[in-house]
Amino acid sequence: MSRRRALTATLAGVLSLASLVACTGNGADETTASTGTPAVAPTEAASVATSLVTAASQSQSDATAAGDAARAKVYSGPALQAADARAKVLSAGTAAQQTAAALGTDATVIGISPKADQPEEIVARTSLKQSNAPVLVLLSGDRNGKNFKITALAPLVQDAKIEALDPPSEGSGLIGTGTGLAATPTDVVAAWAASVAFPDPKTNQLIADDPWSSQLRKDAATQSKALGAQGVFAQSHEAGDILGGLRLKGGTGALVFAHLKRTDSIALHKPTNLTPSKEVTALSGIKAITTEAQLTSSEFIAFVIPATGQARVVAARDQLIAAEAH
Repeated sequence: MSRRRALTATLAGVLSLASLVACTGNGADETTASTGTPAVAPTEAASVATSLVTAASQSQSDATAAGDAARAKVYSGPALQAADARAKVLSAGTAAQQTAAALGTDATVIGISPKADQPEEIVARTSLKQSNAPVLVLLSGDRNGKNFKITALAPLVQDAKIEALDPPSEGSGLIGTGTGLAATPTDVVAAWAASVAFPDPKTNQLIADDPWSSQLRKDAATQSKALGAQGVFAQSHEAGDILGGLRLKGGTGALVFAHLKRTDSIALHKPTNLTPSKEVTALSGIKAITTEAQLTSSEFIAFVIPATGQARVVAARDQLIAAEAH
């Protein structure tokens, strides 16, 4: 997927995607003991996931009021805000850009939370229509297992692998507080956020490096270099909510979805005239940066956190949602 960058051009962040091992995580409690009963029957879960992915695909580039209403039925929370922003950007883009970003309309369920646990979750896999690159989708439902909506959607990163979860027919344990994992989800997200900060990233042994994170650091350095003596560029990643996820098979770890807020800040030493990316202009109407700018993105990151060893990013997407400039 193309990813926005702050100055005169949008730097592509297209990541080739690797194989996804389909399966699910276990248990109704944090010991990952399988319950044998999923919250939703696998056939119903497949129908729900396919319906939501199809609706998401159909409304993806529609920035009208009708498109907003359609997405409100599909997404919730930060995912809805990001989807609405994405629609504005794509609607102003070229036909080729819209085609490259289009989702497929198929969905394969790879995990369902246990019947006894709340909230009720479904993890599914879909793909980009043009490239067939795999995309992970997290769906969360109400206490009756109904009214599921998409709470996270992110393409797999290059060479990513997700170990097996328990079969959807058995139910996969929720993450809970992270008992039995090498580190809690909250600690992993905080460590990752610090590792991709600019200009001072903090290496942390909790997190293995990956192509997405390496590209973030590289792009930030490129932005700073492009700005040169004209000013200062900084990038921060603020940890938000753990959106959900499921345990891996046999207590080997968990697949965890998290939301973060990314802020790109530009401060110029003296007034000048920088041209922002087309994505910034499409979303905010900003056509020039003269003294300073702050660009805010939603980040949806899926981690595999093992029982022992380093956590790693397996799927990621960022979407510009707001911009201010003076």
